[in-house]
Amino acid sequence: MLPIAIMMRWIQHARRTLLQALVCLLGALLFTATSLAQRDRLADRETSPALKQAISDAAKKYKIPGIAVALIEHGQLRAVEVFGERDLKSAAPVTANTIFEAGSLGEPLYAYAVLLLSADGRLNPSSPLPGYFALPYVRDLDALSASSPTEQLYDPQFNQITAMRVMNHTSGMPDWARGQHLRLQRAPGGKWSYSNEGYIYLQQVMEHLTGETFDAFLGRSILGPARMSHSSFVWREAYAADMAMGYDRSGSPVEAHRYQKPAASATLYTSIGDYAQFVTYILASAPAKRAHESAVSLMLNPTVSVDDAVPFSWGLGLGLEKIGDDLFFFHRENGAGFESFAIASRKTGSGIVIFTNSGNGLDALPDILAATIGGNHPILKSNFLHSQ
Repeated sequence: MLPIAIMMRWIQHARRTLLQALVCLLGALLFTATSLAQRDRLADRETSPALKQAISDAAKKYKIPGIAVALIEHGQLRAVEVFGERDLKSAAPVTANTIFEAGSLGEPLYAYAVLLLSADGRLNPSSPLPGYFALPYVRDLDALSASSPTEQLYDPQFNQITAMRVMNHTSGMPDWARGQHLRLQRAPGGKWSYSNEGYIYLQQVMEHLTGETFDAFLGRSILGPARMSHSSFVWREAYAADMAMGYDRSGSPVEAHRYQKPAASATLYTSIGDYAQFVTYILASAPAKRAHESAVSLMLNPTVSVDDAVPFSWGLGLGLEKIGDDLFFFHRENGAGFESFAIASRKTGSGIVIFTNSGNGLDALPDILAATIGGNHPILKSNFLHSQ
Protein backbone atom coordinates (compact mmCIF):
# COMPACT_ATOMS: atom_id res chain seq x y z
CA MET A 1 0.00 0.00 0.00
CA LEU A 2 1.44 3.35 -1.04
CA PRO A 3 1.80 6.00 1.70
CA ILE A 4 -1.12 8.44 1.65
CA ALA A 5 1.22 11.44 1.31
CA ILE A 6 2.73 10.06 -1.88
CA MET A 7 -0.69 9.18 -3.32
CA MET A 8 -1.87 12.73 -2.64
CA ARG A 9 1.16 14.12 -4.44
CA TRP A 10 0.41 11.94 -7.45
CA ILE A 11 -3.16 13.25 -7.49
CA GLN A 12 -1.89 16.83 -7.21
CA HIS A 13 0.53 16.17 -10.07
CA ALA A 14 -2.29 14.90 -12.30
CA ARG A 15 -4.38 17.96 -11.48
CA ARG A 16 -1.47 20.27 -12.27
CA THR A 17 -0.87 18.48 -15.58
CA LEU A 18 -4.49 19.05 -16.64
CA LEU A 19 -4.35 22.72 -15.64
CA GLN A 20 -1.07 23.09 -17.48
CA ALA A 21 -2.64 21.73 -20.66
CA LEU A 22 -5.48 24.25 -20.40
CA VAL A 23 -3.04 27.10 -19.82
CA CYS A 24 -1.00 26.01 -22.86
CA LEU A 25 -4.16 26.10 -25.02
CA LEU A 26 -5.04 29.57 -23.83
CA GLY A 27 -1.44 30.65 -24.37
CA ALA A 28 -1.52 29.44 -27.96
CA LEU A 29 -4.70 31.42 -28.63
CA LEU A 30 -3.19 34.53 -27.06
CA PHE A 31 0.00 34.04 -29.09
CA THR A 32 -1.99 34.01 -32.34
CA ALA A 33 -4.14 37.00 -31.38
CA THR A 34 -1.21 39.23 -30.40
CA SER A 35 1.38 38.26 -33.03
CA LEU A 36 0.33 40.85 -35.60
CA ALA A 37 0.05 43.58 -32.98
CA GLN A 38 3.58 42.96 -31.72
CA ARG A 39 4.93 42.79 -35.27
CA ASP A 40 3.49 46.26 -35.92
CA ARG A 41 5.01 47.66 -32.71
CA LEU A 42 8.47 46.32 -33.52
CA ALA A 43 8.30 47.55 -37.09
CA ASP A 44 7.98 51.10 -35.77
CA ARG A 45 11.29 50.94 -33.89
CA GLU A 46 14.13 53.12 -35.10
CA THR A 47 16.84 51.29 -37.00
CA SER A 48 20.47 51.49 -35.95
CA PRO A 49 22.96 51.46 -38.87
CA ALA A 50 25.89 50.70 -36.54
CA LEU A 51 24.05 47.74 -35.00
CA LYS A 52 22.90 46.47 -38.39
CA GLN A 53 26.47 46.50 -39.69
CA ALA A 54 27.85 44.93 -36.50
CA ILE A 55 25.52 41.93 -36.57
CA SER A 56 26.00 41.44 -40.30
CA ASP A 57 29.78 41.41 -39.90
CA ALA A 58 29.62 39.15 -36.82
CA ALA A 59 27.33 36.62 -38.53
CA LYS A 60 29.73 36.27 -41.42
CA LYS A 61 32.86 36.25 -39.26
CA TYR A 62 31.65 33.56 -36.84
CA LYS A 63 29.49 31.59 -39.31
CA ILE A 64 26.22 32.22 -37.48
CA PRO A 65 23.13 31.46 -39.60
CA GLY A 66 20.82 33.94 -37.88
CA ILE A 67 20.99 36.74 -35.30
CA ALA A 68 18.33 38.92 -33.68
CA VAL A 69 19.39 41.85 -31.50
CA ALA A 70 17.43 44.33 -29.37
CA LEU A 71 19.16 47.58 -28.40
CA ILE A 72 17.89 49.30 -25.26
CA GLU A 73 18.65 52.93 -24.39
CA HIS A 74 17.40 54.95 -21.40
CA GLY A 75 15.26 52.01 -20.38
CA GLN A 76 13.39 51.92 -23.69
CA LEU A 77 13.61 49.59 -26.67
CA ARG A 78 15.48 51.66 -29.27
CA ALA A 79 15.96 49.21 -32.13
CA VAL A 80 15.47 45.60 -33.17
CA GLU A 81 17.79 44.35 -35.90
CA VAL A 82 17.83 40.90 -37.50
CA PHE A 83 20.15 39.19 -39.93
CA GLY A 84 20.36 35.86 -41.70
CA GLU A 85 18.20 32.77 -41.73
CA ARG A 86 16.29 30.97 -39.05
CA ASP A 87 16.31 27.81 -41.15
CA LEU A 88 19.01 27.19 -43.75
CA LYS A 89 17.07 24.38 -45.46
CA SER A 90 14.03 26.53 -46.22
CA ALA A 91 16.00 29.81 -46.38
CA ALA A 92 13.36 31.33 -44.06
CA PRO A 93 14.72 34.63 -42.69
CA VAL A 94 15.06 35.64 -39.07
CA THR A 95 12.38 38.19 -38.17
CA ALA A 96 11.46 40.11 -35.04
CA ASN A 97 8.94 37.35 -34.28
CA THR A 98 11.29 34.38 -34.73
CA ILE A 99 11.10 32.03 -31.75
CA PHE A 100 14.38 30.91 -30.22
CA GLU A 101 15.18 28.31 -27.59
CA ALA A 102 16.47 30.61 -24.83
CA GLY A 103 17.01 28.01 -22.08
CA SER A 104 18.89 29.57 -19.17
CA LEU A 105 17.50 33.03 -19.91
CA GLY A 106 14.31 31.77 -18.29
CA GLU A 107 16.06 31.68 -14.92
CA PRO A 108 15.72 35.42 -14.12
CA LEU A 109 12.04 35.31 -15.13
CA TYR A 110 11.38 32.59 -12.58
CA ALA A 111 13.55 34.22 -9.91
CA TYR A 112 11.53 37.41 -10.26
CA ALA A 113 8.25 35.50 -9.92
CA VAL A 114 9.50 33.72 -6.78
CA LEU A 115 10.70 36.98 -5.24
CA LEU A 116 7.25 38.52 -5.71
CA LEU A 117 6.12 35.94 -3.15
CA SER A 118 8.73 37.37 -0.80
CA ALA A 119 7.43 40.88 -1.44
CA ASP A 120 3.93 39.64 -0.57
CA GLY A 121 5.17 38.04 2.66
CA ARG A 122 4.38 34.49 1.50
CA LEU A 123 8.00 33.33 1.24
CA ASN A 124 11.15 33.97 3.23
CA PRO A 125 14.00 33.42 0.70
CA SER A 126 16.33 32.50 3.58
CA SER A 127 14.06 29.84 5.09
CA PRO A 128 14.63 26.12 4.34
CA LEU A 129 12.45 24.92 1.49
CA PRO A 130 11.30 21.75 3.32
CA GLY A 131 9.50 24.13 5.68
CA TYR A 132 7.17 24.95 2.79
CA PHE A 133 6.93 21.42 1.36
CA ALA A 134 8.04 18.60 3.63
CA LEU A 135 10.43 15.90 2.48
CA PRO A 136 10.61 13.53 0.73
CA TYR A 137 11.38 15.39 -2.47
CA VAL A 138 9.71 13.19 -5.09
CA ARG A 139 11.85 13.94 -8.09
CA ASP A 140 11.56 13.04 -11.78
CA LEU A 141 14.77 11.30 -12.79
CA ASP A 142 14.67 13.29 -16.04
CA ALA A 143 13.07 16.70 -15.55
CA LEU A 144 13.04 17.39 -19.31
CA SER A 145 11.28 14.18 -20.32
CA ALA A 146 7.51 14.15 -20.80
CA SER A 147 7.39 10.89 -18.83
CA SER A 148 9.98 9.83 -16.30
CA PRO A 149 10.33 7.48 -13.33
CA THR A 150 10.76 9.14 -9.97
CA GLU A 151 12.89 8.81 -6.87
CA GLN A 152 12.27 9.92 -3.27
CA LEU A 153 14.95 11.96 -1.53
CA TYR A 154 15.11 12.26 2.26
CA ASP A 155 18.63 13.75 2.49
CA PRO A 156 18.71 15.86 5.70
CA GLN A 157 21.01 18.35 3.94
CA PHE A 158 17.92 19.52 2.03
CA ASN A 159 16.94 21.26 5.27
CA GLN A 160 19.74 23.71 4.50
CA ILE A 161 18.54 24.50 0.98
CA THR A 162 16.70 27.81 0.70
CA ALA A 163 15.16 29.67 -2.23
CA MET A 164 18.04 32.13 -2.03
CA ARG A 165 20.62 29.34 -2.25
CA VAL A 166 18.88 27.90 -5.29
CA MET A 167 18.72 31.28 -7.03
CA ASN A 168 22.35 32.19 -6.31
CA HIS A 169 23.58 28.66 -7.15
CA THR A 170 24.89 27.68 -3.74
CA SER A 171 22.32 24.89 -3.17
CA GLY A 172 25.04 22.24 -3.36
CA MET A 173 23.13 20.38 -6.09
CA PRO A 174 24.78 19.25 -9.33
CA ASP A 175 24.05 21.09 -12.55
CA TRP A 176 22.09 18.10 -13.89
CA ALA A 177 21.49 14.54 -12.70
CA ARG A 178 19.28 13.43 -15.58
CA GLY A 179 18.61 9.71 -15.41
CA GLN A 180 20.71 9.39 -12.27
CA HIS A 181 20.28 9.45 -8.52
CA LEU A 182 20.65 13.02 -7.28
CA ARG A 183 23.35 13.54 -4.66
CA LEU A 184 24.42 16.89 -3.27
CA GLN A 185 27.95 17.73 -4.37
CA ARG A 186 28.71 19.95 -1.39
CA ALA A 187 27.07 21.43 1.68
CA PRO A 188 24.42 24.06 0.83
CA GLY A 189 25.48 27.66 1.32
CA GLY A 190 29.09 27.17 0.26
CA LYS A 191 30.82 27.60 -3.06
CA TRP A 192 28.97 28.90 -6.14
CA SER A 193 28.23 26.10 -8.59
CA TYR A 194 25.66 26.46 -11.35
CA SER A 195 22.71 24.11 -10.90
CA ASN A 196 19.66 23.53 -13.06
CA GLU A 197 18.55 20.80 -10.64
CA GLY A 198 18.16 23.38 -7.90
CA TYR A 199 15.54 25.22 -9.94
CA ILE A 200 13.66 21.98 -10.63
CA TYR A 201 13.37 21.46 -6.87
CA LEU A 202 12.35 25.08 -6.29
CA GLN A 203 9.61 24.72 -8.92
CA GLN A 204 8.02 21.82 -7.07
CA VAL A 205 8.08 23.69 -3.77
CA MET A 206 6.56 26.83 -5.36
CA GLU A 207 3.78 24.84 -7.03
CA HIS A 208 2.86 23.43 -3.63
CA LEU A 209 3.12 26.82 -1.90
CA THR A 210 1.02 28.71 -4.46
CA GLY A 211 -1.34 25.93 -5.49
CA GLU A 212 -0.76 27.03 -9.09
CA THR A 213 0.74 25.28 -12.09
CA PHE A 214 4.08 26.58 -13.33
CA ASP A 215 2.42 28.23 -16.34
CA ALA A 216 -0.28 29.94 -14.32
CA PHE A 217 2.28 31.19 -11.78
CA LEU A 218 4.63 32.61 -14.45
CA GLY A 219 1.78 34.06 -16.50
CA ARG A 220 0.37 35.94 -13.52
CA SER A 221 3.71 37.03 -12.11
CA ILE A 222 5.82 38.08 -15.10
CA LEU A 223 4.78 36.94 -18.60
CA GLY A 224 1.50 38.85 -18.38
CA PRO A 225 2.77 42.03 -16.67
CA ALA A 226 5.79 42.27 -18.99
CA ARG A 227 3.59 41.62 -22.06
CA MET A 228 5.55 38.55 -23.13
CA SER A 229 2.74 36.92 -25.09
CA HIS A 230 5.13 35.04 -27.40
CA SER A 231 6.95 33.34 -24.52
CA SER A 232 6.36 29.94 -22.93
CA PHE A 233 8.26 27.23 -21.07
CA VAL A 234 6.46 24.48 -22.99
CA TRP A 235 6.07 23.94 -26.71
CA ARG A 236 3.16 25.56 -28.53
CA GLU A 237 2.11 24.33 -31.95
CA ALA A 238 1.79 27.99 -32.96
CA TYR A 239 5.59 28.21 -32.72
CA ALA A 240 6.11 25.89 -35.70
CA ALA A 241 5.62 28.70 -38.23
CA ASP A 242 8.31 30.95 -36.71
CA MET A 243 10.68 28.59 -34.89
CA ALA A 244 14.41 28.88 -35.53
CA MET A 245 16.45 25.76 -36.28
CA GLY A 246 19.56 25.43 -34.13
CA TYR A 247 23.02 24.72 -35.56
CA ASP A 248 26.12 23.46 -33.77
CA ARG A 249 29.62 24.91 -34.05
CA SER A 250 30.29 22.99 -37.24
CA GLY A 251 27.06 24.24 -38.83
CA SER A 252 25.17 20.96 -38.57
CA PRO A 253 21.49 21.19 -37.57
CA VAL A 254 20.58 20.28 -34.00
CA GLU A 255 17.42 18.33 -33.29
CA ALA A 256 14.70 20.69 -32.08
CA HIS A 257 13.25 20.35 -28.60
CA ARG A 258 9.51 20.33 -28.11
CA TYR A 259 9.36 20.40 -24.34
CA GLN A 260 6.11 19.20 -22.80
CA LYS A 261 7.15 19.95 -19.21
CA PRO A 262 8.43 23.34 -18.02
CA ALA A 263 11.86 23.79 -16.47
CA ALA A 264 12.57 27.33 -15.30
CA SER A 265 16.23 27.38 -16.30
CA ALA A 266 16.11 25.18 -19.39
CA THR A 267 12.96 25.26 -21.54
CA LEU A 268 12.17 28.90 -22.36
CA TYR A 269 10.89 29.67 -25.86
CA THR A 270 10.77 33.38 -26.66
CA SER A 271 11.27 36.08 -29.31
CA ILE A 272 13.75 38.95 -29.30
CA GLY A 273 10.93 41.45 -28.76
CA ASP A 274 9.47 39.54 -25.84
CA TYR A 275 12.77 39.19 -24.00
CA ALA A 276 13.56 42.85 -24.57
CA GLN A 277 10.19 43.56 -22.92
CA PHE A 278 11.41 41.75 -19.81
CA VAL A 279 14.69 43.70 -19.70
CA THR A 280 12.91 47.05 -20.11
CA TYR A 281 10.44 45.97 -17.41
CA ILE A 282 13.38 45.63 -15.03
CA LEU A 283 14.89 48.94 -16.20
CA ALA A 284 11.75 51.09 -16.40
CA SER A 285 11.66 54.18 -14.19
CA ALA A 286 7.94 54.97 -14.51
CA PRO A 287 6.09 53.27 -11.62
CA ALA A 288 3.24 52.12 -13.88
CA LYS A 289 5.64 50.36 -16.25
CA ARG A 290 8.33 48.89 -14.02
CA ALA A 291 8.76 45.70 -12.09
CA HIS A 292 8.25 45.37 -8.35
CA GLU A 293 11.13 47.28 -6.78
CA SER A 294 11.76 45.02 -3.79
CA ALA A 295 11.94 41.92 -6.01
CA VAL A 296 14.35 43.61 -8.42
CA SER A 297 16.51 44.89 -5.56
CA LEU A 298 16.93 41.33 -4.30
CA MET A 299 17.83 40.11 -7.77
CA LEU A 300 20.50 42.80 -8.18
CA ASN A 301 22.04 42.46 -4.73
CA PRO A 302 25.37 40.56 -4.92
CA THR A 303 25.10 37.49 -2.68
CA VAL A 304 28.11 35.35 -3.63
CA SER A 305 31.38 35.79 -5.50
CA VAL A 306 31.87 33.43 -8.41
CA ASP A 307 35.13 31.50 -8.24
CA ASP A 308 36.40 32.43 -11.65
CA ALA A 309 39.60 33.79 -13.17
CA VAL A 310 37.55 36.90 -13.98
CA PRO A 311 35.75 38.07 -10.83
CA PHE A 312 32.02 38.63 -10.95
CA SER A 313 29.19 37.96 -8.53
CA TRP A 314 25.74 36.45 -8.53
CA GLY A 315 22.56 38.02 -7.27
CA LEU A 316 19.30 36.04 -7.39
CA GLY A 317 18.67 34.70 -10.88
CA LEU A 318 21.21 37.04 -12.47
CA GLY A 319 24.96 37.44 -12.83
CA LEU A 320 26.39 40.82 -11.82
CA GLU A 321 29.52 42.69 -12.88
CA LYS A 322 30.84 45.95 -11.45
CA ILE A 323 32.44 48.47 -13.81
CA GLY A 324 33.47 51.61 -11.94
CA ASP A 325 30.35 52.82 -10.17
CA ASP A 326 28.04 50.99 -12.56
CA LEU A 327 26.46 47.57 -12.03
CA PHE A 328 25.49 45.45 -15.01
CA PHE A 329 23.20 42.43 -14.75
CA PHE A 330 23.41 39.62 -17.28
CA HIS A 331 22.69 36.02 -18.18
CA ARG A 332 23.43 33.69 -21.06
CA GLU A 333 22.19 30.61 -22.85
CA ASN A 334 24.81 28.32 -24.38
CA GLY A 335 22.95 25.32 -25.75
CA ALA A 336 24.33 23.18 -28.56
CA GLY A 337 22.30 24.96 -31.24
CA PHE A 338 21.35 28.24 -29.59
CA GLU A 339 23.60 30.78 -27.84
CA SER A 340 22.16 34.00 -26.52
CA PHE A 341 22.98 36.78 -24.08
CA ALA A 342 21.33 39.70 -22.29
CA ILE A 343 23.07 42.48 -20.36
CA ALA A 344 21.90 45.85 -19.05
CA SER A 345 22.64 48.62 -16.57
CA ARG A 346 19.91 49.99 -14.37
CA LYS A 347 21.95 53.14 -13.76
CA THR A 348 22.11 54.20 -17.41
CA GLY A 349 19.15 52.22 -18.72
CA SER A 350 21.30 50.84 -21.53
CA GLY A 351 21.33 47.20 -22.53
CA ILE A 352 21.29 44.66 -25.30
CA VAL A 353 19.70 41.27 -25.97
CA ILE A 354 21.36 38.98 -28.52
CA PHE A 355 19.73 35.78 -29.80
CA THR A 356 21.44 33.40 -32.21
CA ASN A 357 20.64 29.98 -33.63
CA SER A 358 24.25 28.85 -33.49
CA GLY A 359 26.72 27.15 -31.19
CA ASN A 360 29.09 29.96 -32.23
CA GLY A 361 26.73 32.72 -31.10
CA LEU A 362 28.56 33.87 -27.97
CA ASP A 363 31.78 34.31 -30.00
CA ALA A 364 30.14 37.40 -31.52
CA LEU A 365 29.53 39.16 -28.19
CA PRO A 366 32.68 41.31 -28.06
CA ASP A 367 32.10 42.63 -31.58
CA ILE A 368 28.43 43.46 -31.08
CA LEU A 369 28.88 44.97 -27.61
CA ALA A 370 31.79 47.12 -28.81
CA ALA A 371 29.57 48.55 -31.55
CA THR A 372 26.66 49.29 -29.21
CA ILE A 373 26.86 49.69 -25.42
CA GLY A 374 30.64 49.38 -25.14
CA GLY A 375 32.74 46.26 -25.03
CA ASN A 376 34.86 46.56 -21.88
CA HIS A 377 32.99 43.94 -19.87
CA PRO A 378 34.86 41.51 -17.56
CA ILE A 379 32.27 38.80 -18.17
CA LEU A 380 33.50 38.50 -21.77
CA LYS A 381 36.71 36.92 -20.42
CA SER A 382 34.95 34.48 -18.12
CA ASN A 383 34.68 30.73 -18.57
CA PHE A 384 31.06 31.01 -17.48
CA LEU A 385 29.99 32.20 -20.92
CA HIS A 386 31.00 28.95 -22.55
CA SER A 387 30.58 26.44 -19.71
CA GLN A 388 27.73 23.96 -20.13
